[in-house]
Amino acid sequence: MTDRTSALIRILRDGGSADRMAAAADLAALGPAALAPLLSALDDPDPRLRMWAAYTLGMIGDAGAVPALMQALEDTDPGVAKWAAAALRRVRDAAGGCGCRFC
Repeated sequence: MTDRTSALIRILRDGGSADRMAAAADLAALGPAALAPLLSALDDPDPRLRMWAAYTLGMIGDAGAVPALMQALEDTDPGVAKWAAAALRRVRDAAGGCGCRFC
């Protein structure tokens, strides 16, 4: 993890709302390079960080995050589960739908 990525993850954990939004956008701009630290953040004890990690993974839309996001659906914090579900929808949409006739 680079120093910049570490700093952005710290902002997701401790920053104010506007700072977290900016950090999420900066991490999403890194694309797949940000996957590993965000996936690790999904296992953090702080539910706020887990929620922001799920949100940011949705912004990236990479299918590599699907297994961890599926697991996050079972998180004890409802905010984490909500954002994991939203992230999975964004990943599905980025892939062009789920393959059903309605997508």
